[in-house]
Amino acid sequence: MGETPEPDCAAYPVSERMAEGSEIAITRLRKKAQGGPMRTSVADILRETAAKHGLSVASLLDPCRQRAYAWPRQEAMYRVFTECPHISYPEAGRRLGGRDHTTVLHGVRAYAQRHGLDYADAVKMRQTAKAIPYFEVMMAAYAKSLEVARV
Repeated sequence: MGETPEPDCAAYPVSERMAEGSEIAITRLRKKAQGGPMRTSVADILRETAAKHGLSVASLLDPCRQRAYAWPRQEAMYRVFTECPHISYPEAGRRLGGRDHTTVLHGVRAYAQRHGLDYADAVKMRQTAKAIPYFEVMMAAYAKSLEVARV
C-alpha cells in the first residue's frame, strides 16, 4: 500500500494552524446556537477522519502500524484530545481500539509535532473547550439577570 505523503507544514503558517484551534470553539458555539449538540462525539471524529483519509472506521481502530493507518489514527487521537475535553486519555484509548493511555499521549504529541503545533497549544485548546460550557452557563445567567433587572 502506498505511503501517505507528509504534509508540507512550511507552506502552512503557524498563525493559520493556530486559527484551526479557535475554529473548534467557534464551530461548537455555532452548533449550539443552531440548537444542535455542542460536543463532538468520538464516533463523529472517527467517521470524519476515516472519510478524510479514505479509510474505514474499523481500519482506524485496527492495530496495524503502517503509516497510512497510524497517521490518520493519530489525527483522530489529537482531535479527541482537543475536541472532547470530557474524555480522559485512558477513555480515549479504550474508544480508539483498546489502546493504552500512553499510546494516545504519543499520538497527540506526534500529530502536533508533525503539523508544527506545540503540545502546549493542544493543551490550551483542550482547556478552552472545557471552558465553553461554563462560559455558556455564565452567559445564560447574565442574560437572565438582565431580564430580571428590566422588570
